Amino acid sequence: MSSALDVIGIDALRPLLDRKRVLGAVREALIWQAEGRVQSPLPGQLLFDAPYGDCHIKFGHVRGQPTFAIKVATGFYDNPRRGLPVNHGLILVLDAETGAPWVLLNDEGWLTAWRTAAATALAAAALAPPTLHTVGIVGTGLQARLALEWLPETLGGQEFMVWGRSAEQAAWLAAEARRRGQTARAATEIDELLAACQLVVTATPSRAPLFADAQVRPGTHFVGLGADSPGKQELPPALFARAAHILTDDHAQCLDHGDFGNAVRAGYVQADADHMLGALLAGHLTLARGQDDLTIVDLTGLAAEDIAIAGLFADLLSQA
Repeated sequence: MSSALDVIGIDALRPLLDRKRVLGAVREALIWQAEGRVQSPLPGQLLFDAPYGDCHIKFGHVRGQPTFAIKVATGFYDNPRRGLPVNHGLILVLDAETGAPWVLLNDEGWLTAWRTAAATALAAAALAPPTLHTVGIVGTGLQARLALEWLPETLGGQEFMVWGRSAEQAAWLAAEARRRGQTARAATEIDELLAACQLVVTATPSRAPLFADAQVRPGTHFVGLGADSPGKQELPPALFARAAHILTDDHAQCLDHGDFGNAVRAGYVQADADHMLGALLAGHLTLARGQDDLTIVDLTGLAAEDIAIAGLFADLLSQA
């Protein structure tokens, strides 16, 4: 590798986005994690109260890969009031033989957003109910919007329902989906969404459960991706006690700062109640799912996903 550090901005990365390739890279990363091929400590995290925000530092190396990566991703949730995006970040890719920096992907947080959307789509399909008519999106931010765009890649055409604390934002998000040719509408209350949807994706920075366990009907599949820092919480802990199957992107991370860990600490499930999503995707694990089974996938985001997507885009850039 050259000793010169290339800096690649978001404008060079966007034209290379191919959802199928990103889904393939993230699927591979989830399998790497489940197979124990990833050297990756728990993420470094900075939490801010005024204004509300967080910074995640994730880093790791996949055994046998020529590079390793360090990713910084921020989310500052009052930014829209300032006319700024919520998310930002970058990924530094380094040579695993010499330790020399190779390329800096100044992606403004988009690679993190794309790999999270891909993981969401894979998690949704992994235990989707046998009869699926309506998919609920809880949240109105970037990750909620990307879920609407990416879920059809693994689920096919479905009706979508959107709920958020801002009814105006939820209506806008549903309207945007309709402009893309999707069937979508906004829910006025979260009860309406939970009653109508067989699959629910939660994508918020909430610090408290968004609904009560009693509001959830049997047979619902949940994908929770917002609880990715200490103090965040989207799903009621009691919901985990009802789950026929619990999947995590990484056991240790989800136990440390995911909704799964919140349920364990509250005494609703044991610390070994989960399975790794990557094991299911690889075929190492088979889980039967009945029509009335409630299932949960807890996603906290993996350094392995950052490594995989950074490697994918670095390869695509070298071919461009």
